[in-house]
Amino acid sequence: MVITIRRIRRGEADLYKGVRLASLKDSPFAFTTTYASAAGRSPESWREQADGTAEGPDRCTFFAFSDATPVGIAAMYRNAESKDEGEVLQVWVSPDFRGTGVARDLLDAIFRWCEENGVRRVLAGVTQGNERALRFYRKCGFEVVDSTPRDPLAGILLARTLPGPEIG
Repeated sequence: MVITIRRIRRGEADLYKGVRLASLKDSPFAFTTTYASAAGRSPESWREQADGTAEGPDRCTFFAFSDATPVGIAAMYRNAESKDEGEVLQVWVSPDFRGTGVARDLLDAIFRWCEENGVRRVLAGVTQGNERALRFYRKCGFEVVDSTPRDPLAGILLARTLPGPEIG
């Protein structure tokens, strides 16, 4: 099994939409967005989000592929108020590929992007009760910074500090 990780490219809104909807259908408990709300988005909305993460230093989306089949996704959005901080979002791996290292490969791609773009502190939110995701993030060097959710969807907040200079 050869897994390839790469950043989304401009013009891949349909690919992004397909993987994102698959993730929401498969794991509705893991995300704050619902399948129904995502499925109702306009084509322009999908295009703007996909193309907006294809280039530049403020956000990114990575896919994992097994041959030409997408089997995972992860995104990173830089914090507008604190340029050296960002949040990893939308991490999902197809059930057939869980436990194979694909999620870790996606996170490693995110970490490399962060280091190249001056993001030193990476946040991740885990919904309450998602113990598998919590264990995964802790294995990847994240520490719990807030385990008291402000609302039921907020979940547990984790953070990991990456090496590199801070942005001033």
